[in-house]
Amino acid sequence: MKKNYRLLLTATLGCALTLSVLAAEKAPDAEKASAELKAVLNQHHEALNKQDIKALMALYADNPNVALMGTGSGEFWKGKAAIEETYKHFFETFKAGSLSHQCPEATGGEEGNDAWLMASCVMKDSDPSGQPREFELNVSAVLKKEKAGWRVQALHTSNLAEDGGPPPEAGAPAATPAPAATPAPAPAAPAKKAP
Repeated sequence: MKKNYRLLLTATLGCALTLSVLAAEKAPDAEKASAELKAVLNQHHEALNKQDIKALMALYADNPNVALMGTGSGEFWKGKAAIEETYKHFFETFKAGSLSHQCPEATGGEEGNDAWLMASCVMKDSDPSGQPREFELNVSAVLKKEKAGWRVQALHTSNLAEDGGPPPEAGAPAATPAPAATPAPAPAAPAKKAP
């Protein structure tokens, strides 16, 4: 199955991260935490734009359950090794230094050592030959604060890869249901030994 690596334009973390929502809290500690969180997310955008895999992976939580998810089935990567391989493939799909974004819709929040964000963004980049592209991308993320600072625990990005056409008319089935699977026969009982 061909994976849509474009969905990994997690640079949207950087855009959602100028969030006024995160800075909305007035307490000095909250403002400091928001500034720290924004800084980490901006580091993520810069590392992604430069295609710096080492810097990107340093921004993920030190946890075997870190996860990255895309739009389609099979686009789920768990653990740093799988995520790193996915970024490397993603780097092949765009020209370093060409990544930019605008996120007109964004929200997020922090509570203690946990933070979350969601954004709907317009992404721009260039393919490896330099051809400019533009597309929409949604992103959501969960971050946690570790000794080294804020780190990505889970990231989900999605974009509409193709137009599926209009929805079906009212009352019409969306698709023909698949036939029910025939149940497997029960295993034969083991032969009894004579006494």
